[in-house]
Amino acid sequence: MKKLVPLFERILRIIMLVVAAALLAASISLTGIHMTNKNIEKTKISAVIVQGDDLKSLHEVRYEWNGKIVERRPLDVYFRKLGDIGDRVNVYVANDYPDRVFMSRHGDDLISSAEFMGGWGLLLLIILIGERQLLTRINKLEKLQTKDAQNKEDK
Repeated sequence: MKKLVPLFERILRIIMLVVAAALLAASISLTGIHMTNKNIEKTKISAVIVQGDDLKSLHEVRYEWNGKIVERRPLDVYFRKLGDIGDRVNVYVANDYPDRVFMSRHGDDLISSAEFMGGWGLLLLIILIGERQLLTRINKLEKLQTKDAQNKEDK
């Protein structure tokens, strides 16, 4: 049992580290998507919210672009609901890339999502580093205490 608990703690620390790294990588990726698309020329058009094909819980927007019907999930919507199926919303479509659709002209919600993920990733890293420092100091104090106890016994 004494060996099982430290093993379990190490596994949890590794999982926390992997999750923190994944959150930070997602944050960097979303920031890159935002920087790539923020200054692209976009056209405001009206679209209808429809049920997504991939996951039934995700909604997409359907709009017409150059005579084609396009269904896409807006790139800048991750943590919020688009609305109810059948509602009409205004979306911004990149003129050169009609598959890129946004809910706002500059895709500002991408930065909000990046901040959210980056913040949680940094928080997990700070917790891991703080725990490591605390455990190191506790081990040093325990060693000093045992040395002091041995010195008192020797006298």
